[in-house]
Amino acid sequence: MPVNILKSKKYRHQKIMELIENRAIDTQEDLVRELEKEGIIVTQATLSRDMKELGIIKLRKATGNFYYKIATEFGGSEREIRKKFIDFVREIKITGNLILIKTPPGEAQGVARAIDLVELKYILGTIGGDDTILVVVDTAEHAKLILKKFRDFLLKPKTAR
Repeated sequence: MPVNILKSKKYRHQKIMELIENRAIDTQEDLVRELEKEGIIVTQATLSRDMKELGIIKLRKATGNFYYKIATEFGGSEREIRKKFIDFVREIKITGNLILIKTPPGEAQGVARAIDLVELKYILGTIGGDDTILVVVDTAEHAKLILKKFRDFLLKPKTAR
C-alpha cells in the first residue's frame, strides 16, 4: 500500500494532468489507482473537484467506452459539442432567458464546459452542477435561438451516401 504523501494541490494537479495526457484513463477509479502508484492518496470527491478545476471532460470513444481529456485539447468545435449533447443531454427546458439542461449524474460539468468552449453568440455563461446546467442567455428572444441550436445538437448528423 502506498504511503500517503501530503503533496500540494498544485503537485497533485500536475500529476493528474500528466496521467490524463499520457495514459488511457477511462474512469475516476482508474485515475485514483494511477495516483496511488505515484504515492498520492486522494478521495473520489477530491479528485472530482480537481478534475472540474482542471477542465477535464469525459468523451466517448467510437467503441462506446469513455475516456478523459483536458478541455483545452477539446477545441470547442461544434462537432465535439454535438457529440457531448448526443451522449449526455437528457432534457432541455427554457424559461425566459434561461435554459435548463439535464444530464446523467456527473456529466453536467463536461457539457457546460463544452458549451463554454464553443462560445455561442448570446450566451452570457453557464453554471454546471452534478446533473443540471443553467445556461444564461442575454435575452428571452435569443434564448429561443440557442434552444433551437441545442436541440439541433441532439440530432445525429446525416451521413453522405
